[in-house]
Amino acid sequence: MLLYDVRYDTAWEADYTKKFNKGRMKTTNGDGWIGISSDFFARNEKVNLEDARSFILYQRLTRMLELSKWLENDELNYRNSNLEEFFMKDWDGIEITKRMNEFIQNVQNDLDRVRLQDRFYNNIVMWKALIGSRKQVFIRSMTGGMEHRFEILDNQVNHMAFTHHAFDEHLDLSRNKRIKCRDSTRVVLTYPNTASNDFIHANYIQGAPLFNKFIITQAPMENTIGDFWRMVWQERSPYIFMLISRKEDNRCAQYWPRLAIFMPTGDQITYYGLTIINSAVDKFRLPLFRVTYLIVIGPGRDKLRVEHWQGDMNNSDNVVLPLQLLRLARNCSYPTVIHCHLGISRSATLVAAEICIAYLLKGPAYKKQNEESLLQRCVQKAVQILRSQRPFCIETPMQYIFVHRVVQKFLHDYAGDPRGFHAEYKHWIESRAMRPFIDDVEQRIPGYRLLSPRFDPDLIRLVRHRERPGCRRETHDCVGQMPIPLQDTRGQCLEELQLTKRYPRGDRYD
Repeated sequence: MLLYDVRYDTAWEADYTKKFNKGRMKTTNGDGWIGISSDFFARNEKVNLEDARSFILYQRLTRMLELSKWLENDELNYRNSNLEEFFMKDWDGIEITKRMNEFIQNVQNDLDRVRLQDRFYNNIVMWKALIGSRKQVFIRSMTGGMEHRFEILDNQVNHMAFTHHAFDEHLDLSRNKRIKCRDSTRVVLTYPNTASNDFIHANYIQGAPLFNKFIITQAPMENTIGDFWRMVWQERSPYIFMLISRKEDNRCAQYWPRLAIFMPTGDQITYYGLTIINSAVDKFRLPLFRVTYLIVIGPGRDKLRVEHWQGDMNNSDNVVLPLQLLRLARNCSYPTVIHCHLGISRSATLVAAEICIAYLLKGPAYKKQNEESLLQRCVQKAVQILRSQRPFCIETPMQYIFVHRVVQKFLHDYAGDPRGFHAEYKHWIESRAMRPFIDDVEQRIPGYRLLSPRFDPDLIRLVRHRERPGCRRETHDCVGQMPIPLQDTRGQCLEELQLTKRYPRGDRYD
């Protein structure tokens, strides 16, 4: 049963009868209690409905995980002091429930105009070329509002400037020359001390509302496998989430021993004095994921136990899987390493959803922000925080809407779903299916349902597109003044004076 379902509240019984055109139904109990043990009422005789729901919400969110025996040697692998402190000191179930409901309500109200196809003046679809003249019909939809917010977020004007000097010096260690690594948040490799290179294309995602820390990185290449394990050892990361298929060698190198050491063909790999051993493989712990239990042996025979979770998280219909992974990461005190192909698509959606969930739990009080404006743009703010630490994250509207759907799935048992969203999303997917996707013959899921298809029409516009500038360009205070011609600058910095060729000719403006 839903935790918060007004149909089980006797105060709402009359409205329920009118709205659903049904006879008066006997409620499960007299006051709307759902799934609460009798011991709770024995200790709290005068408790009200809001407190009871807050109690159940607390119980569900603090439910202990089934501990992994592989990682139980270190308590910090499954206990997060920040999370425990929040539930002990800052917990306010009534306000959290209110924020959850307001988030759902804001999703319902954040609409934008979307044009419908196949609508005609005489409503005749057949023989439309001969009979029906075209009529433009618009509706206001939630998916349209999400796309509109992504367009605002992805606008060139909103690009956040950053430096990437280390990236420029190590282009051979990067998969894509356009996906630059931010200097201020990049992982600086310190192990071993004798190594000449401290660069890896990876960024910390931390602070803000998050309870834990993430490291988002690109898929290791043949020449970066050693750097990847240097990072894992340095950060003592117990979890590695690999969100792409292991069958595509061109998208990810084989950076871990795939077969267990006790098997006849089992082996181990060694980089920078670190020996990585495959202890066992579990294919049944979580559907669609293959869990490999690794041991990393370092200097002095010091050992680090790692769980390597590998699964092709590319199906947009599966919104439960991200929540299961996030629960593991949320309860861990060490950084969780996540990677997809470039580290800006599937891995980014996972972390963006966690930022939204943490926002809804903590609320805006820690920054003294306006709560209403925060809830209206919760996902948008989460993506902004994510991009401020790892640029270019969340590439397409499909990924942005997927973050919304994962958060809605988390809230489903507590606040329900936005009214009519599933029908609108179904229509949006059907319209997306009409776009030019190139599906692989062996691919089970059609391209229009994938989070990051091999050929995405939303990214075609970026082909042969100029790179974004590395510095922010603001409008001059003296509006209306013409810029200085190049021949009159006399050695000044030309980069700040270069303009597009749309400006008037005569004096030379580049």
